[in-house]
Amino acid sequence: MEKFIQEISKKAGKIILEKFGKVDIEKTKAHSLDIVTEADLASNKFLLKNIIENFPTHGIISEETGEYRKNTEYTWIIDPLDGTINFSKKIPLFAVLVCLVKKGTLELASIYDPVHEELFYAKRGKGTYLNNKLVRCSNQKNILHSLGCFTDRLKQDRLKILNNISNSVKESFSISSLLSIGLTSAYVASARRDWFVSDGGKVWDYASSALILKESGCVVTNFQGKPWSFNDRNIIACNKYLHSKLLKLIN
Repeated sequence: MEKFIQEISKKAGKIILEKFGKVDIEKTKAHSLDIVTEADLASNKFLLKNIIENFPTHGIISEETGEYRKNTEYTWIIDPLDGTINFSKKIPLFAVLVCLVKKGTLELASIYDPVHEELFYAKRGKGTYLNNKLVRCSNQKNILHSLGCFTDRLKQDRLKILNNISNSVKESFSISSLLSIGLTSAYVASARRDWFVSDGGKVWDYASSALILKESGCVVTNFQGKPWSFNDRNIIACNKYLHSKLLKLIN
């Protein structure tokens, strides 16, 4: 299964990359920024076909096609194209997210960036790897000197979090958004960024990300400070030095 998840992630990424800059928006879902392209659908079709052919008794949860087979021992959770807005705007920041869950426990996860040919991979209890090299999260202890990423979109109630931060932090404070939950998580896991806060994501956004982050040494929780679980719609991830400070700021 380890080799399989890595191979299908790379092949799905190749499908997406071949369509980069060549396809338009296929449709919108909940709102004008919740979009689907031909690349999302092609990647999704490929992933579903290969998982069903190789593991016919397994379940699947996909952003594009919902749930296939319930109450199975193994479930695959996939986001065939994370960062669709970037993709549609010809910004080379997007990824394929695939993870495998066994009886409610995250076992394997991959985040593949086809543009830069970077495969972030994690196995429960075995660490996080970037192209087969072990990576760890940052050891930054001073939140004022940290580099952080926030959620992709902020609704009015979530703007309160930014107000909390601005009212609490008297010095400059770096926050950005990559518009890709998967890549943001991968960058925090590999110490390219120090922390990540996201609100409003779905299980296909967070499942792969959670294991990649946890296995890199991050503390991964919801906004209440409890370990992230499949039903959580928000997530905080950073090293053990920053977590309590960040949790206090956003609350």
